[in-house]
Amino acid sequence: MSRHFLIDCELNYEVQQPSTFIFKIEAAFTPEQSIGDESLTTVPPLPTGRYTDPLGNRTLRVNVPPGPFSIRYQTQATLRRMPGTENLRETPTAYLPLDVVPFLTGSRYVESELIFHDAVRWIGTADLGFRRVERICQWVRDNVKYEVGTSKPYGTTRDVLANRTGVCRDYAHVAIGLCRALNIPARFVVGHVEWDTPPPDFHALFEAWLEGRWVMFDPTAMADPLDVIRIGTGQDAADLPFCTIFGAAQMTRMAPLVFRQAGN
Repeated sequence: MSRHFLIDCELNYEVQQPSTFIFKIEAAFTPEQSIGDESLTTVPPLPTGRYTDPLGNRTLRVNVPPGPFSIRYQTQATLRRMPGTENLRETPTAYLPLDVVPFLTGSRYVESELIFHDAVRWIGTADLGFRRVERICQWVRDNVKYEVGTSKPYGTTRDVLANRTGVCRDYAHVAIGLCRALNIPARFVVGHVEWDTPPPDFHALFEAWLEGRWVMFDPTAMADPLDVIRIGTGQDAADLPFCTIFGAAQMTRMAPLVFRQAGN
């Protein structure tokens, strides 16, 4: 069944000096989601540079003069994502596609090799497959407190496990780390999501490779993975910041809004 959404994402800044902005806010073109007509506007009007990497992550570059600056991205998205099911099994490493293998090892914010013994102790080796990934998500919910303002910009999986607090980014990093430590390929996902209550924000979650396909999970349980409009995919949050600024600027408003269309 298809699910249809409207995206209206606006970000506002006060720029103190000539600055280069790198954005990753546009929805990705993937087999599971179709993107309709898109509109991208900046105030003041400025030229943009574009690049799409092999994973489908779309990057925008804007060179901005001092003063107020806003960027607005609008589009429609249709999702046809297959849900995970309890019968999905893990794939032995010997049979993984080679482009999936990189998501078995540690990365900048995910120190999976260093938490192997913890992963075995906390999660165990029973019910391999979808159920084990679900157990990982539940372990994260039970052992990490969701608390806005506690996430460190460069915090790693072990930082989160030491402090036992974080936000969606941190939940995803811990779940990815536990998956990789148990030889389940896992990758970081950022998307647009409709929230019931403000403040709106982008959302981070993850995918695990099960029985020949990527299956999306939300360890925070805040969003239905079937309703997440993918912006990008990567090893961890280092690959997918929604904005990187080379210069001096202050965000004054953030409104990545999503609206589900009636009747679906």
